[in-house]
Amino acid sequence: MDDIGKAALDAFEKGKKDSYIPQDPFVAFGFESNPFPKTPIAELRKEKFLRSRITKISAYIGKVYSSNIERKDNFPRDPADDVLDGVLYCSSHSGITTLLRFTQHLLKKHSNIIYADAKELVTFDNYQYYIANSIQNFRNFIGKYEFIENSSSLVIIDHADYLVGFFETFRDAFERDFPDIPIIFIFTYSGWTRLKNELAFSNYDIYNRSIQSIHIDSLNSSELAQILTLKLSKDGLIQNPFSKAIINLIAQLSFGNLDNAIKICVKLCEECFYNGYDTASKKLVKDVIAFLRLDFSREFYNLITLKDNTQTEVLSLIAMKSIANDTGATYEEIVNNSVEINSKTSAAHHLKQLEEKQYILKKTVNRRAFYRLREELKTLADSHLLPRFEQREGYLRLERISDLL
Repeated sequence: MDDIGKAALDAFEKGKKDSYIPQDPFVAFGFESNPFPKTPIAELRKEKFLRSRITKISAYIGKVYSSNIERKDNFPRDPADDVLDGVLYCSSHSGITTLLRFTQHLLKKHSNIIYADAKELVTFDNYQYYIANSIQNFRNFIGKYEFIENSSSLVIIDHADYLVGFFETFRDAFERDFPDIPIIFIFTYSGWTRLKNELAFSNYDIYNRSIQSIHIDSLNSSELAQILTLKLSKDGLIQNPFSKAIINLIAQLSFGNLDNAIKICVKLCEECFYNGYDTASKKLVKDVIAFLRLDFSREFYNLITLKDNTQTEVLSLIAMKSIANDTGATYEEIVNNSVEINSKTSAAHHLKQLEEKQYILKKTVNRRAFYRLREELKTLADSHLLPRFEQREGYLRLERISDLL
C-alpha cells in the first residue's frame, strides 16, 4: 500500500473512533448554553429600561391592595364594598410574564402575592373548556398557600385570555371560595377588548367592579435590542456570530415581538454554525426571516397602520377570536359584526385575500371554517390594530367556542 493509501486508511480508522456528537450551536460559539429559555433574576436587574414598567406594575398592585383593604375595614359591610379586581393588559409576546415574576420577587418580602398561570391551570380538550375542572385546578393551586386567608393576600392571574370563554362563572366561583382576595387579571389587548364586549351584553357589573385598567407598553426596537444584547453577551461583550449591528437589525425586523426575535436569533446561530460562518451578515438575517416566514410582518404593519379599511376591520375581528384556545372567527361572525361587510360572499372574498397574504390561517372543524390571526402577527395587532378599532361605536357579539361547535 502506498503512503497516501495508508494515510487515508489510518484517518478512516481514527474517524470511526471519534464518533460525531451533535453540539449546541450556542455552545460552539462560547455560550454556556442556549441563553433564551429562562432569564435569571440577576440578569433582569441589569435591564434598567424595565424600571418604568416594573414601577408601573408595582404601583398598580399597591392600588388594588389598598383599595380592597379600605373596603374590608368598613362596617357594616355594604354590597358596594365587594372585592375590586384589577386589570393589566398589554400586547402579545411583550415579555409581561417575566416582568410579573420579577415584580413578585421584588415585593415578596412586603406582600403576599400569588402568581397563577391560567395557561397551565385551564383544562381544554376536544374544542371545549372543562370549566369545573379548571376552577378546581385554581382552587387547589391557590389553596395550598398558607397565607391565603391573610387579609393582605392578592392573586395575579397571568394569561387571563384563557378565562374569557367562561369568565363570569370563574369569577363567581373564585368569590365564593376566596371572598376577600382581590385578583389582578393579565390580558392581551385583544383578550381584554373582547371580554369588555362580552360583558356589555351579559354582566357589565363585573366590569364596573374593576379598578381602572392600565396598559403596559409593548417593547420598542431599542428595548428589544437591549434585551437581546444582554442575552447574547458574555462578560459584557457580544458573542459571535452576533454583533451590535446584527442585533439592532433583528430587533427592528421583529416589530416588538420578543418571541419572533428569539426565533430569529436561534435560527441565525444554527445557520452560522452549520455553514462555518464566524459572524452573521445582514443578508443572512433576512434569509433566516424569510425561512421562518416572518418576512410578511412589514407588509402587515403597513396595512394596519394605514387608514382604516375593510380588511383592517376583518383583521380586528379575527384578532379578538385568536386568543387562548379559541378556534377563530367564522363567516357569520364577520358579517354580523362588520360595518363594511354585509354578505358571506363579501366576507369570503376578503378572507381569501388575507389568507393568501399569510396573515391568517384557516381551520375546518365540523365542516365549518374558522380563521385565526397568525401567532407571529399578534404583537402588531395588539399594538396598532386593536387600539384604533376599539374606538368604534357599539359592541360586538362574538360567540364563545362552546356555542359554535
